[in-house]
Amino acid sequence: MNPEIDAALKIMGLGLGGVFTVLILFYFVTRLLIVIARKLPPMEEK
Repeated sequence: MNPEIDAALKIMGLGLGGVFTVLILFYFVTRLLIVIARKLPPMEEK
């Protein structure tokens, strides 16, 4: 295995892992906000 190819694959792997981590975090934060919003009394329209 070429050292350059190995390094490039590691960087790509880290990039993909970062993207998936952000997507998973975003998903859980969105779910949490929906749950909190449902527990709060509905906002009165002005």
